[in-house]
Amino acid sequence: MTLTMAGVVLLATLSAAPADVTGKWAGTISGAAEDGSPREDGAVLILTQKDKTVTGTVGGSEVDQHNITSGTIADNKVTINAVTPNGREIKLDLTVDGEEMKGTLMLGERTAKVAVKRTK
Repeated sequence: MTLTMAGVVLLATLSAAPADVTGKWAGTISGAAEDGSPREDGAVLILTQKDKTVTGTVGGSEVDQHNITSGTIADNKVTINAVTPNGREIKLDLTVDGEEMKGTLMLGERTAKVAVKRTK
């Protein structure tokens, strides 16, 4: 009985560990331009994870990066907040699936889809 309980506790602990998102992720942001036409832009996330805290930068390219003001991960769900130099708030809600993350980006009133893959 004690061995069975220890196994259950160990499995619960292992399954509760968040995904590891440390590294560079690149992909696309797909949404609508201000005039309503379809628009696709680049997305680059450079992340560092320690336990359930995510830090680093996000932006449209490696040279267009904005510091993460708060970032968390719970299981495979990542939430990131950042602010652009002109004060616009960026919010990302992503789901990790192996070497890919997908979800939404909110920039002010606008919402777009994000899809990134871990780069080497």
